[in-house]
Amino acid sequence: MMLKPRGCNSSGHKGWYEVKCRICAKKIYLGDDIIYYCPKCAQKYDAYFCLADAKRVYMRCPYCEGELQLFIQTT
Repeated sequence: MMLKPRGCNSSGHKGWYEVKCRICAKKIYLGDDIIYYCPKCAQKYDAYFCLADAKRVYMRCPYCEGELQLFIQTT
């Protein structure tokens, strides 16, 4: 998984990491946003999706047509 640290404590906990939505390139922050991923394509394509795009593709991966899974939910 391609994680990019952010903030002044870039070596901090996972809440300080971000991934990008594969469709719209929106920055999605771990711990802050709802993230969906494809279990088959996550390693190969970094297939992470924001909530809006996951709904737009009807919770199906645009690459392999597999079902998207909830990666992490906000607290």
